[in-house]
Amino acid sequence: MNERLEEIIRYKTGGKKIPFAELMGWSPQYLSKMLRGENFGVQPILTVLEKLPEINARWFLFGTGEMLEIGKLFSLQRETMNHIQALLDLDKYIPYMSGEEVREFENAVREGRKPVFTPDAESRWQERMTEREKEINERFRAANLISEEQCRQKTAKR
Repeated sequence: MNERLEEIIRYKTGGKKIPFAELMGWSPQYLSKMLRGENFGVQPILTVLEKLPEINARWFLFGTGEMLEIGKLFSLQRETMNHIQALLDLDKYIPYMSGEEVREFENAVREGRKPVFTPDAESRWQERMTEREKEINERFRAANLISEEQCRQKTAKR
């Protein structure tokens, strides 16, 4: 079973044991003991299966079947797409966020969680974005008028 745990670690954290231990809520020493075959009880198995629902329990326990369950994998993909869409929806507001809000957004992205902002904050960013677009459009109109004026040819008097 410790070989399968090692495979799960490669799958989830690219083989990095400390981030995996943190993800599971374990100390690195506890994980090392399990990888050596010590202290491998029911609780760590349940923890892995709870935190990584895409792992096939039969494969983890007995080594039969595939590591990832297809149905749960599709669910995970759908959840991932929803997460990405939520991030993209907020991404357009980054130029209008305060420094603290940008840090919260950055930390959430790095930690793989959805940043949570109040509807008031999103409304404030939308207002700022709309105001900025109005300013840009007004400047464009003014520049366009100047350009048109300069491009007009004077008609010759007879």
